[in-house]
Amino acid sequence: MASIPFAVWVWWLNGQVVERFEGQKWQVPSEVYSAPIILSSGAPWKKQDLESLLEETGYRFGRNSQKVGWAARSQTKVSAHLRSYVDHLGFHESERRIFSFENGRLVIQALNGDEVDEARIEPQRIGYLYGGNTESRQILTYKEIPQPLIDILVAVEDRDFYHHWGISLTGIARAVIVNFTHGARRQGGSTLTQQLVKNMYLSSERTYTRKLTEVVMSLLLEYHYSKEAIITAYMNEVYLAQLGSSALHGFAAASQHFFGRPLNELNIDEFALLVGMVKGPSLYNPERSPNRAKARRNTVLAVLKEQGRLSDKDYQSLIKRPIRLASKKKERSIYGDYLDLVAMQLSRDFDETTLATKNLRIYTGVDIRAQRAASAAMQRQVSALERRDAKLKGLQGAMVVTDRVTGQVRAIVGSSGQYYTGFNRALGAVRPIGSLVKPPLYMSALATGRYTWWSKIEDKRLRFKVGDQIWEPENYDRKTHGVVHLYEAMAKSYNLATVSLAEQIGFDRVGDTLRQLGVKRSFTMHPAMALGALELSPFEVSRLYQPIASQGKSSELGVVLAVMDQNDRMMKRFDQQNDVPFTDALLAVTLDGMTKTPKIGTARAAQAAFPDLNFAAKTGTTNQQKDSWFVGITGDYSSTVWLGDDNNVPLSITGSSGAQKVWIDFTKNVNPRSLPTSLPSGAARYDVLDDEFEIAASRCSDKITLAFILGTEPKDSTSCFWPF
Repeated sequence: MASIPFAVWVWWLNGQVVERFEGQKWQVPSEVYSAPIILSSGAPWKKQDLESLLEETGYRFGRNSQKVGWAARSQTKVSAHLRSYVDHLGFHESERRIFSFENGRLVIQALNGDEVDEARIEPQRIGYLYGGNTESRQILTYKEIPQPLIDILVAVEDRDFYHHWGISLTGIARAVIVNFTHGARRQGGSTLTQQLVKNMYLSSERTYTRKLTEVVMSLLLEYHYSKEAIITAYMNEVYLAQLGSSALHGFAAASQHFFGRPLNELNIDEFALLVGMVKGPSLYNPERSPNRAKARRNTVLAVLKEQGRLSDKDYQSLIKRPIRLASKKKERSIYGDYLDLVAMQLSRDFDETTLATKNLRIYTGVDIRAQRAASAAMQRQVSALERRDAKLKGLQGAMVVTDRVTGQVRAIVGSSGQYYTGFNRALGAVRPIGSLVKPPLYMSALATGRYTWWSKIEDKRLRFKVGDQIWEPENYDRKTHGVVHLYEAMAKSYNLATVSLAEQIGFDRVGDTLRQLGVKRSFTMHPAMALGALELSPFEVSRLYQPIASQGKSSELGVVLAVMDQNDRMMKRFDQQNDVPFTDALLAVTLDGMTKTPKIGTARAAQAAFPDLNFAAKTGTTNQQKDSWFVGITGDYSSTVWLGDDNNVPLSITGSSGAQKVWIDFTKNVNPRSLPTSLPSGAARYDVLDDEFEIAASRCSDKITLAFILGTEPKDSTSCFWPF
């Protein structure tokens, strides 16, 4: 009769084995990926910068680049066998490319010497969504598992794996003898199948009942599934490290964590290290106990030599190799603010449980070079400012970098600290924007057709009655500057001329322009708004400037490009809306006017740092210098920088002496390109006399080059020739 309950129990266990193995075996958080790194022929690059980038993305340098994931270098060139990858745009083949550097410009060639337009480094995983208390894991198919790894694992952990039915009687007998001898359970006789059962189905308690359950379930697992299916599950399931609150499971995730490379690019000694960790993940963790881990690795290599899988010569060579681990860059500290933005966007379409467990692949527009450069620049420059002035202790900052043309967010920095703080000031610090309001205001004037950048306006003192109060704005230098051109007034950030212009065109018109450019936050227009009393976050400022920076090609900011499942099927594609109610010509003329700020205005320090770069900029400083702002627009990026104190206290820095320094530091590390010189249809540049509204001949000396909306340019011209 006892056989009936046992049979029922086995039947129940059989159902558990099949249900779990056939169903979702693993709950894995969604992975977030960067944009691919696009290397373009003709772009400004330094050889050492490309070498550093390849090393950061897990490429190994050797004598040649024949193998995927390897690179080689000479005195003047770099070659690399770039990895294949799949993203929302499809499959991208691996390719070997040769990179040379001519006069600071990148030249990309195929192996046959033909020049190619671009090369791509695969998207990098920048983190997980809602993965803080879950598991770090990458799922492999059997075909994706390197055969040497399978061979080493079987040789060390279960050499009879292909010949038993889930349990090893000799191993169990050996364990019983050891345990009996020591009077306690000191050793198991587990096969790989038993280890998988223990990890997938059972607790870690050591009782004879649990051991019997493990044996029966192992036999059932072997009955239902092939050796290939079992070894694949083991490769994905095995526990290899604890990373804070996240458990590291599977050899693929361990390869990326410890070596920074895909599993199929590891060497025999690196496979041996990972297999050696199976016996004791904490004990043999190479980050915590490198000597112990190396000794364990060498023990595994010795087993391979004893079994004839390694020659004595190879063994002697491999045991001498040092353990080279990937540098740890604190992913959450670098990308935490960006992941906030990703989570915010996806929350409208996916619930948190799905994002936390379904192993979705989320492809974003983040540029890892820009992100690292922005984070480092913020930390360096804030630290330098704090050293110069002790009163700036506790200075905070935020930065948003977008692709100038597409509007994709390339980098987000939410604090001035080295580590992710949890408070993302790029999204949450809503502060007065100061003089950053001026380019949209001047654009409002240009849009009327009555004003051009050459038009003149008087920089004089004004008084406004606002309610029961009298408001008298002042220039930063407390002086007036008489009659000035519009381009001068904006470049030099003259407050009085700006308010006078806003009064002439109408304050409500300025408010309408701000809303049409993308300000969604509710505000009431009044005279002080013309000098930046409007409160926005750095992210909102970036959105405000995007139509101008892109000259009408984009208006909204993009974060997530697409979401795919673990089988590379598209779940959702995110397309940006582009609805800019201004002509490309108006936006381009506005952007061109902003290039005067570095040349003659408040951003001259930035122009001095990049004398050959043509870019647009605007500084911003609010009342009592509580906020320091800077917007810089190059051929590649539109960047917004904010510095301030969380307690909203006055500072000793302006937009020029604070935020501008962060932008300069950032731009030095991203190989900047100039804004294009061409203008869209409906706009053109002319050389115009400074004193007379006339097109100037080449011989004229007192002239300025300005962009005009066609129809507003001077109708008369002068040769500047005077007969004597």
